[in-house]
Amino acid sequence: MMTKRFAKSLLLAASAMALCAGGASAANFDLTLTGVVSQGSFSNQTIGATHYDQWFLSLSGLSALNAFDIHEGDTINATINLDQAFTIPASQQLTTFGFYLFGGAFPQINTGTSNITTSFFLDGNPGLVGTGSSSTSSQVAASVAFFPPDNGPITFNSVTSSFTINVLPQTATVDGSGILYTLFSAAAVPEPSSWALMLIGFGGLGAALRARRRSSLAAA
Repeated sequence: MMTKRFAKSLLLAASAMALCAGGASAANFDLTLTGVVSQGSFSNQTIGATHYDQWFLSLSGLSALNAFDIHEGDTINATINLDQAFTIPASQQLTTFGFYLFGGAFPQINTGTSNITTSFFLDGNPGLVGTGSSSTSSQVAASVAFFPPDNGPITFNSVTSSFTINVLPQTATVDGSGILYTLFSAAAVPEPSSWALMLIGFGGLGAALRARRRSSLAAA
């Protein structure tokens, strides 16, 4: 008959094995994506006293043919190549740049990412680097922000974005991707510590990204 001490030892060992198994389930995904600058779309809106100028570009390289499942703890390493150099204009107060993963049947759940490192390159030469974390819903976002004095024009033709998914309540399938920049102007903008909160579900961003992607595919 097992002693209580032995049973407790077995229980602790089993718990440790479960934790190890859970940690081992995290995966790394390396993505190579491309974008055609001329296919990007501009939009703008004013909410309260703040004006937002945005540009969105749907990326190629991820589709229903090579969709994959993501889980909390997974790491994404993406390399994005554009067909020509592109410049993000300077904003008055704040510039954000986001890399997004989404899916046609992505669940309506909140997500979060951390350890974000987004680097801009022009003809292979490194430029501005942004780091941070972001939260959103209905897609996975890796957004970085540039405040003065760093929010001058950004010219690039490739970007790398690496991040960890640290909030994802359930498995989600991604089959599409895109990049989005936003220029903030006019009145006040949030403090650096709280800018990411403004991006949570920004203007129904998940639905907007999917709608724009469907429109792009229909026009192709």
